[in-house]
Amino acid sequence: MNIASDPNKSLGRVYQEDPCSIRSIFQRDRDRIIHSKAFRKLQNKSQVFFSTTNDIFRTRLTHTIEVSQIARTIANHLSLNIDLCETIALAHDLGHPPFGHSGEESLNSLMDEVGGFDHNLQTLKVVTILERQYAQFSGLNLCFESLDGIVKHNGPIGDNNKMITVFWNENISLGGDRGIDLKLLPSLEAQVASLSDDIAYCAHDISDGHEAGILSLMSLQRAPFFQEFLCLKQSFEVPVSLSVAQGCRDLIKYLVNDLIEHSRDNIRNLYKNPARMSTANLIDFSPDTTKKVLELKKYLFKNLYRSMEINFMRREAEGVLKVLFDHFFNSLDDIPKLLSENSYYSRFKSSRHRNLNLVGDFIASMTDKEALEIFDTIRTKIR
Repeated sequence: MNIASDPNKSLGRVYQEDPCSIRSIFQRDRDRIIHSKAFRKLQNKSQVFFSTTNDIFRTRLTHTIEVSQIARTIANHLSLNIDLCETIALAHDLGHPPFGHSGEESLNSLMDEVGGFDHNLQTLKVVTILERQYAQFSGLNLCFESLDGIVKHNGPIGDNNKMITVFWNENISLGGDRGIDLKLLPSLEAQVASLSDDIAYCAHDISDGHEAGILSLMSLQRAPFFQEFLCLKQSFEVPVSLSVAQGCRDLIKYLVNDLIEHSRDNIRNLYKNPARMSTANLIDFSPDTTKKVLELKKYLFKNLYRSMEINFMRREAEGVLKVLFDHFFNSLDDIPKLLSENSYYSRFKSSRHRNLNLVGDFIASMTDKEALEIFDTIRTKIR
């Protein structure tokens, strides 16, 4: 049973284009993402720590590259389509605003009147509307398999996420006619990209947290699951930082192998129960590992993401974005015309609704560096 997505059976694109003579449709999508402005901007967007903090800490770009590498490895061993898997992995965070999840929380509050802010919806907006590289159309005109995987990489979109559902129905032309259903399970390639994201950030946030001095050795020795990989007994003296680094690598190796083995068993069982493909994810950790990953995430949330240091950054991000949002909402002419004149904004029922979305999209496109520089300029004028 061949369960990999077949580029030769693609549902095509919103805007018809002649096929490339040397690349499949999935390979072409991957290349469009890599060459996009939104992808390049990820190098100066936060993962956990502000991208201006330290050159060693992960940025949203290095995190994305690590997710892509893990996803390719898993897809290869499960005989899935590596190109589609890589495309989804490379695109999955294109909609993240400056200052990571702290920035997302702030924008969500500032845009509450129009439904809030969701970086997954923003990613969809980037690849379909906001990225401008072509004269013939807005966005990147990715194929429907890529779009479906990008929007559903965290699972089906139900009624609980009306923002994405409404946007999809109003803006992804012909999506319904092509058989795209947001409520159905995502492709296996999208499932791989999603769990590759989990693997990458669980391990690398530990690494960065320790490098920053937030996650101490004593704390990591008590950390659920990770303590199993933190070996400090060496035949020769090894710096603690290297032991933590080795533990992170061993954690990734364990999770990748567990995911491949359990998912392979699920795929084999399809021969006995083909209906399972449409009722439950086939790509998953073993039940025991799933529980351990959940406990590790809880540890990271309490000890890293809600630490005193990160909370300070969260408050700083909130203050910066509030000033930026107020400024641009009252000074719309300061927003680049390439964005403000996009025909997408003419669809809103009221000018206030339009302007809130316009300002939110503009700020979400900023890097940490851009946001801080503009903030300093505004603050200087106020003084």
